[in-house]
Amino acid sequence: MNRTFEPTFHKKTKMIFANCALDSTISKANEPAESAELNPPNWPASVHIIDSTKSDKEIQDELDGLQEQPTIITSDMTSNQDLIGTKQFVPTEHFSSKRKVIFFEPREEPYKVDVQVGYYVQVAGLGASAKDVKFADNGAEKKKGPYCPAYFNTKLKGLTTLDTFWRSAENYSNLTKDGQLWAVSQAAPIRRIHTVNDLNLHDKGAPSSGGHLANVEVDGALVFGSQQQFCSRSVTVGDSGAINLGVWSNVFVDTVAPEGCLKTPAGWSGAQFGKDTHGKDLSLETRADNWRAADWSTGSVDKDGASTTVNVPKTTVEKCFVAMETVADDSKKYFLHVPQPRIRSGDSPSPLGADLSGTTDDRRPFENVYVALADAGEDIDYDVARKINIALRQGKDVVLSPGIYHLQESINIVKKDQVLLGIGMATLTAPPNGETCIRVATGTEGVRIGGIMFAASKINKGLFFSPKTTAFIEFGKEGVADAGNPSNPGVLSDIFCRVGGDLDREVSTDVMVRIHQGNVIGDNLWLWRADHVELAADESPNFPDMNLDYHQVVMGECPGKTGLEVNGDNVVIHGLAVEHTQEDQVVWNGNDGQVYFYQCELPYDVDQNFGAKNFVGFRVNGENHQLGGAGVYSNFRDYNVLVKTGIVHPKAFDSKVVINPFIVHLNNGGRIMTVVSDGSTFGGGPVYDKDHMICKYNPKAEDEKKHESEKEEMEENTMVRQTSWGWISEKLASPFRGSRPTSPTGIASQ
Repeated sequence: MNRTFEPTFHKKTKMIFANCALDSTISKANEPAESAELNPPNWPASVHIIDSTKSDKEIQDELDGLQEQPTIITSDMTSNQDLIGTKQFVPTEHFSSKRKVIFFEPREEPYKVDVQVGYYVQVAGLGASAKDVKFADNGAEKKKGPYCPAYFNTKLKGLTTLDTFWRSAENYSNLTKDGQLWAVSQAAPIRRIHTVNDLNLHDKGAPSSGGHLANVEVDGALVFGSQQQFCSRSVTVGDSGAINLGVWSNVFVDTVAPEGCLKTPAGWSGAQFGKDTHGKDLSLETRADNWRAADWSTGSVDKDGASTTVNVPKTTVEKCFVAMETVADDSKKYFLHVPQPRIRSGDSPSPLGADLSGTTDDRRPFENVYVALADAGEDIDYDVARKINIALRQGKDVVLSPGIYHLQESINIVKKDQVLLGIGMATLTAPPNGETCIRVATGTEGVRIGGIMFAASKINKGLFFSPKTTAFIEFGKEGVADAGNPSNPGVLSDIFCRVGGDLDREVSTDVMVRIHQGNVIGDNLWLWRADHVELAADESPNFPDMNLDYHQVVMGECPGKTGLEVNGDNVVIHGLAVEHTQEDQVVWNGNDGQVYFYQCELPYDVDQNFGAKNFVGFRVNGENHQLGGAGVYSNFRDYNVLVKTGIVHPKAFDSKVVINPFIVHLNNGGRIMTVVSDGSTFGGGPVYDKDHMICKYNPKAEDEKKHESEKEEMEENTMVRQTSWGWISEKLASPFRGSRPTSPTGIASQ
C-alpha cells in the first residue's frame, strides 16, 4: 500500500522579492521526497463539485449562487420593446479576477437544471464518456443545462456576443428539447458534447465574431446563424441533421455529415437565423472551393451561402480532461484522461468525426497528478512555479486549479508525455523579469498543454531583464533542430493569451507563442493584444462613441509585437485567431505547415508606419504551407492606414494551397488593399466591407498600377483621427506620451 500525504510544498508561503527573479536552481537535496499525491485531491474553493446524490432543486439553488446575475432591462436602457422588462446578462465580469470550474458527477438520472456559463467559468461533466453526465427538461418545464446567451450592451442598446470570451463547456450530453445554446465568440470553446437536438451558436441573431467547437455530436441542426467565422473540428452530424451556415466563412475539419445537409441563408432580414433556408442539396464534399457573393446594401445574398473550407487531417488529438469514478469501496477517485492521437492512413483519408467514448484514453490516476493552487486573494504565492517544477521533475502531470498564478520563473517541462492542464480558466501571469511562462525542453515529445490563459506582466527594469515578456509558451529551443514525433505529437489545446485587459496598461509581450519543435498540433488558440481594457474607478471611456464599458487601447499601451512564430516543420493548427499585435500577426518559417481556420483583426491604434513597413495578418516564409479559411479584418480607428495586403504566402494564388481567403473592412478609415500576395503580385479573394463584397478576382496590370498609385497616396497620407473626443481625452490622460501626426487642417471627425 502506498502511503499518501500532502507534501509540505502544498502550503502557501508569502515571499518578497527586491526587483529580482527567483533563483530557479534548486539542488536535489533540498527538494521534497517524491510521494504519491492525494486522490481525491484537496480541491480549493474555486473547484465546485456538484454532488450527484442531491436533488435538482438543491443543485439549482447551489448553481444560482455561482452564476452571474441578470439585470432587468428598462425603457431608459433601450427602445427595443422585445427586451424591455426581460432579464438579461450584462458583462460586468469581463475583466474579473475570479476563476471557477463547476464539475458535475456522473449519474444515471439527467440533471434538470439551468447553468449559465459566465466569464472565467468552465462547466464540465466528470464522466469518462460524454454520455455519463446528462441534462434534460423537467417534464413540461423547459431547462437549458449549461448554456451561454447573448449579453446586453449599453452602447448598442441591444444584445451582442462580440465580447463573450473566456469560458468553456465540456463533456456532457444535452437532451433538452430546445437543444444546446452556445452564443459566444473567441476563447469560449464547446467540446466533447452530444446534443440530441439542435446546437445553436447564436442567440436571436445577435452579432457574433466566431468560435470553436471540437469533438461534438449533433443529432439535430448545427446552426451558425450570425457567426462571422467558425471552426468545427471532429464533428458528427446525425443522418437526419443539418448544417445551417453562418455569415462569412465556415471551416470544417474532420467533419462527418450526411449528403445534402448544408442549408444556406434565405436573406438578411432575419430569416437566415432560423430554418427558412434553401440550397438543401449542398454537401461538404461539393463545397471545398466555394466563394460567396453578396451585396449587403440591398440585402441580396448568393444562395450558396458562406465560404466553406473542408479539411481531413492526418492526425487529430483531443484535449485532456478530468474524470471521476466510484470504486469498489464507494470512494471517489479522480483520473486524468489523455486521449491518444487519431491518425488517418492513406493519401485520401476519410473523416472520423466525434469520439465521445473515452475507451482508448490513457487513464492516469491522480496519485501521480500534482494539483497546483493559485493565489488566494491578496495572498500571492510567489513560490508556485518552483512547486510546479518540482512535481514535473518528479515525472508527475500537473493540473492548474482555477485562479491566477503570479509566476516568478518559467515552468519547465522536461519529460516526454507530460500534461499541464488548466481547469476553470486558470491564468498564468508572466514572470516580471521577462522570462517565458512555459518552456518545453528540446527533444521532449508528446507534451500536452491545454486549458490555460496567459496574461502579460509589467516588466521590472534592470540590467539583466528583458524589456518585454519574451513569450508565453516556448515549445522547443530557438536554433536547435527538433523534428518531434508525428506518432506522438506535442499538443496545444485551448490556449488563450492576452496582452492587456486589466488596469495596468504598461504590460508587454514580444511574441506570445513560439513553436520551434516539429510535429506540434494546435487546437484553438486565441492570441490577443487587447483593443480594450478595464476602466479605472471614476475613469470615463476615451471613445464613448464606440463603447461605454471599457477604455480603448491607444498607441503606447499594452505593446506586443507578434502573436505566433513557428519555426518547426510539420506544425498543424486547427483554429487560430491572432489580433491587434503591432507587427506581423503571424510569422511562419517552418516547412510543411497547415492552418485551417484563421481569424485576424489588425490593430486599431497604429499609424501609417504599420502599412509602410508592410506588416500583414499572416506571413509565410516556409515551403509547402497550406492555409484554409483565413480572414483578415481592418478597423483603423485612429489613422487612415493603408495596408498593401492581408496575407503573404509563396503560393498565394494557388487555390488548392491558400483556400478561401478574404479580408473585411469592419469600420473607420484606411483599408487593406488586397487579400493575398506572393511577395511580388497582389490581389485575389473576396473583399467584404460595410456596404458590399467584391468577389474573387485575378490581378491584372491595371490593378498593379492602381496599387502603386494607392501606395504613393498611402505614403503621403495625413493620418486623420476617427474621433476628436477620443484624441482629446487620450491627450489629457497621457500628457507624457509622444505626440502624433495630425491633419494639417486640424483634428477632424470622419
